[in-house]
Amino acid sequence: MDRYNGKIGLWSYRARTIPALLLIAFLFLIPMAFVFSSAIREGTLAEALGEGATYRILLFTAEEAFISALVSTLLAIPFAAFFSSYRFPGRKAILALSGLSFTMPAILVVLGFVIWYGNNGYLNTMLSEIIGQGYRPFRILYTFPAIILAHAYLNFPIAFLIITGAWSERSGNEEYAAYSLGKSRLWTFLHVTLPSIRGSAASSFALIFLYCFSSFAIVLVLGGQPRYYTMEAEIYRRVYIDADIPSAAAISIIALAATALLLLIMPEGRKEKKVDRKRRMLRKAHGWSLAAAFIIMLIILSFLLPPMLAIVYRSFHAKGGAFTAEHWMKGLEAGSMAIAASFVIALISAWLSVSAASAIALYSAHRQSRVLSFISTLPLAAGSVTIGLGLLIVSSAISRLLPLSADWIRYIMLLAAHVMITLPFSIRTLMPRAKAVPEILSESAYTLGMSPGKTIRKVEKPLLRGGRRKAFCFAFALSLGEVNATMMISLGRLTTLPALIYDLIGRYDYQSASALGTVLLLEALVVFILAEIGDKNGIS
Repeated sequence: MDRYNGKIGLWSYRARTIPALLLIAFLFLIPMAFVFSSAIREGTLAEALGEGATYRILLFTAEEAFISALVSTLLAIPFAAFFSSYRFPGRKAILALSGLSFTMPAILVVLGFVIWYGNNGYLNTMLSEIIGQGYRPFRILYTFPAIILAHAYLNFPIAFLIITGAWSERSGNEEYAAYSLGKSRLWTFLHVTLPSIRGSAASSFALIFLYCFSSFAIVLVLGGQPRYYTMEAEIYRRVYIDADIPSAAAISIIALAATALLLLIMPEGRKEKKVDRKRRMLRKAHGWSLAAAFIIMLIILSFLLPPMLAIVYRSFHAKGGAFTAEHWMKGLEAGSMAIAASFVIALISAWLSVSAASAIALYSAHRQSRVLSFISTLPLAAGSVTIGLGLLIVSSAISRLLPLSADWIRYIMLLAAHVMITLPFSIRTLMPRAKAVPEILSESAYTLGMSPGKTIRKVEKPLLRGGRRKAFCFAFALSLGEVNATMMISLGRLTTLPALIYDLIGRYDYQSASALGTVLLLEALVVFILAEIGDKNGIS
């Protein structure tokens, strides 16, 4: 039986996608229909399309996303070039630290930047002690550069890993051929190397652009001014400041249309041109290259570590520098329910997300089609605030129809939001694994009389175990650190760990926020380690 064209086999894959499609329909498409209906019914969509302010916010959102993606990608290229050419002590540790960014909640970046780069932060304190009385504080918070710096901090590691991975796959024979023809290293780099990795650079740029286009907490806190609001921040403002849900719905529709167009044209991961299948052999760094390696590692560590270490230090030290664990006790006591709620929501949403993603990935890989994967990644285009708005409107409708507690409805909607937010990432993690399942194994199982359903369960799914574990860990971490949809749905009545940290930042209680932030940071570290172990060992 042909794996792709056999009707029985195809229906077996298709049937397994039905629960996933129902999940997307009920948790995303119907809420988005409510958003669209709210915007159309009140006439606010046409009004928003005619407002100059709408286009100003849209253009600013595109501008900050473009600059953030460009800075992150351009910063990554020279580091990727070195890491793709040399092996040296500490290389794997830096790559692992960069991989940790995939589990790093944005709220921790906000907290770390406030503590480290703040006007009275640790960086200014250190510089004032070194320079003395003539020192003028380094002021970057509540400015446009603060937004770009924070986005680069969060997304540079993503570009670095994507480009390094693609670059390391190249054999390097084209460069050697150029050298043999008398071309200089600069000419070869500009005319041979850069064109060969432009696919991975474009992929990382587009992915980071999409992330930054939907930026919320970083813009809201580190930008700190309405003129720096993105579409997501403007949606939140119109709901909670103006109490104008139809107007917020109109902005959501415009933002969704813009990002859906980007998602449609964004490459899933263009393959780089290879001369042969032989991987590049890394040269052992010595002499000047070893010295350059340590300088490069120092630069990366100096950029990535201080904000996170500042959170841990601040959790144990008062503003004057005195050691105290008082705020740990205070933070854990106040946040015990929030930690428990976050953990349960993350656990359930990650399981649902990976289960749905597995079925979608296998079906899409076997059909060689992007349609289903595109539909299921639309929540990524919508953004978490828009998803939260749709579910907020749905929760209001449900509360009018059913005699359920308002808090229970919000918790259900919050879980639904987390499933939809994590689903696109789970699919993107599992899709390459599903495409890599050897066709000959399934066909051999069919030849031996195994049914399509049993082939999926016994042959194909076991091959996805490592990827499923990695997807589960990342979905769990993403859910545990999610703050945008939570703030939109909760109306201040439900508190998760990231939402509580955000609230403590707003009240300038940085020590309690740092204590809870350290808990979240440790969680991200543990999840990342488990994901890497599971991925290498292929266990579930």
